[in-house]
Amino acid sequence: MDINNIIKKRRSIRRFINKEVDKQIIERIIETATHAPSACNIQGWKFIIIDNQDIKNKIVDLGGSILIKNAPIGILALYDNQTKNVEYHDDIQSASAVIQNINLIATATGLGTCWICHLPPKRKLRKLFKIPNSFSPVAYILIGYPKDEPQPMERKYALKEIICYDQFSANWPARKINFFSLWLKRILMKIYYLLPIFLKKRLFNKLIDRYFVKKFKN
Repeated sequence: MDINNIIKKRRSIRRFINKEVDKQIIERIIETATHAPSACNIQGWKFIIIDNQDIKNKIVDLGGSILIKNAPIGILALYDNQTKNVEYHDDIQSASAVIQNINLIATATGLGTCWICHLPPKRKLRKLFKIPNSFSPVAYILIGYPKDEPQPMERKYALKEIICYDQFSANWPARKINFFSLWLKRILMKIYYLLPIFLKKRLFNKLIDRYFVKKFKN
């Protein structure tokens, strides 16, 4: 399968079969993925591979996506945050490059992945995994064998709508955003993070998953 087909075949997978993923496969995927570009060639990535169910449950209890519980393997991607380029967050850009490589290589290997940013506050992940302050959690990657054949997702915009030359195009397709609703959701998320774990675990996590988490076919 050539790179164009791999890119177009990749989908975010949220449902997996109950099949163990060989750790050597995961390690090979990560090793290949680290040939991604990084700002100033720092290569400041770090990965925590998570297969312990109790730890996955703990991440969810602290405020992470409930999807984390159901994936055989999780990869918590970290990056060295000691950058001088805070304006453009080159640490996040570098981490994102390697994360996308993981997604593509896993797809070529027959595995499914999902890039998760719905995570607990970074200070809580630092405490849980003993992460030093010089590294920041960037994202969590679900990985496993897909339960179903991934469904295609159409692109929302035609190419002519998303490219322009030399200056920003006036006919750029603008998303319709209710800014009050967006502000309210951000406030509610901060309140949610402050709630005690037992309330999240017994009540709010299930309610949030049922009524507020967007559902997909894959």
